Amino acid sequence: MRKILFLIIFLTISNYSLAESGKFNAAGAGSWSLNAMDAGNGNMSITYDGNAGLMDKEPGSIFDKSTMHCIGGLTLVAGKFDDETGMCTFYLMDGEKVYINYKGKGTGGQGGTGTFVIVGGTGKYENISGSGNSSRQNIRGKAGMAHSMNQMSGEYTY
Repeated sequence: MRKILFLIIFLTISNYSLAESGKFNAAGAGSWSLNAMDAGNGNMSITYDGNAGLMDKEPGSIFDKSTMHCIGGLTLVAGKFDDETGMCTFYLMDGEKVYINYKGKGTGGQGGTGTFVIVGGTGKYENISGSGNSSRQNIRGKAGMAHSMNQMSGEYTY
């Protein structure tokens, strides 16, 4: 009976310790194709689809040397927005993927800030969860495209 009890306790502790968690602070640049409806006076509806490459300040983080593909949208009212929403897929160096949902606010043509929630992944990250903050600074580029410097930081557990 003691052996069985010991085995149950050992397996419980072993399974608990298998969960990994960490922090990340990744930054990089991206380009986004735009679809916009301009209503004048700083009023506009925008959807976008694009990609960015990211490096983490901590080499070896799961988001280090990753790329992300995001699709989202926002509505400008007098040049400002507070309704940005979208989803991103992160393509990680180990071949797996992580998915996030995000929300943001900011100023058209300049940038914005927001929050995100990690909603899942593939392979060993299938049950990943976490959250964090994001920001972007728009930079000038080709017409019909948005170009930005992006920063994302947060915590995760899988």
